[in-house]
Amino acid sequence: MEVYTNENEQVDAIKNFFIDNGKAIVIGLVLGIGAVVGWNYWQSHQTNQLQESAQTFEKVSAQLHTGSAESVATAEKFAADTKDVYSALIDLQLAQLAVENNKLADAEKSLTAAIEKAKTDELKDLIHLRLARVQLAQNKADAAILSLDKITGKGWGTAAENVRGDALLHKGDKAGAKAAYSKGLEADGSQALKSLMTLKLNNVSN
Repeated sequence: MEVYTNENEQVDAIKNFFIDNGKAIVIGLVLGIGAVVGWNYWQSHQTNQLQESAQTFEKVSAQLHTGSAESVATAEKFAADTKDVYSALIDLQLAQLAVENNKLADAEKSLTAAIEKAKTDELKDLIHLRLARVQLAQNKADAAILSLDKITGKGWGTAAENVRGDALLHKGDKAGAKAAYSKGLEADGSQALKSLMTLKLNNVSN
């Protein structure tokens, strides 16, 4: 079941950023260590953990593309045992795999877990958007709207209002859906999605 649109590029960009810049992030953490010995030890420990997590993430992520039961189990263990951004990215992959296998409840669980571990507002917004789609696909329109309300970035305006319009239409609120689609057409977003929303708006207006 397809409940995502085209923000896979954003996920890949975020993933690649942490892969490509993992060493720089580690170096930055090391350079920022204070002079206090206790703090130095703690920070060094955290830096080592982040580096190890990055290396494990690359392996787990690559294996997960096979979709095998063993790779899923390994990914789930990594996601459960790790609480950093790499764990959140694995949760995203697990969620997408679950959606592809029409296991929407599992996808919702993975996305909910990912939100708690996401380190940037952009990543949180992406997860909330995907969570809203999964919730709507399960006929949880109210839950989907609540997830959309947590999106703060203006760059997600069109995509978020598109889902909001669908959720409101699902609830029988044509006026609300029309307002959401109209707002989405005025927000930042892809022209392809706006073309689709124009069709939806026309249908609701008739």
